[in-house]
Amino acid sequence: MAKFLDRDGLQYFAARQKEVIDQATQLNIITAISGDSTNQQLPGAKAVYELVRDMLEDVAGLSFEVKASLPAAGDANVIYLIEADEDTYTMYIYSGGKWFDLGTTEIDLSDYWAKDDLKALTNPEIQEVIDNVMGV
Repeated sequence: MAKFLDRDGLQYFAARQKEVIDQATQLNIITAISGDSTNQQLPGAKAVYELVRDMLEDVAGLSFEVKASLPAAGDANVIYLIEADEDTYTMYIYSGGKWFDLGTTEIDLSDYWAKDDLKALTNPEIQEVIDNVMGV
């Protein structure tokens, strides 16, 4: 049976983690970049903005079209949905003069755990995990 953290377990875990953090040395985490920064590898805000903008530019107009069959050629930024059966479609995209199969819209949840498969971890089990991770 799979185990999970319930509310009490989360509270216990948080309290133990706070103790570990309080005992640890103070970490020096850089929270801002200034002219005094020594790490020359950090990108500027403008470079990050431009990268994200360029990446999203082609996706901004993305659309879906349901078709009975694939046309000879497709349009850019269109995902074509071809009905495979009553509730499932196969997805295709056209790029560089070729069709690419993106898979189906079918969702298989058979390997996922059901609520009945889960059992809350006990505080001693949580402590055992913490001890193993911390090498205690």
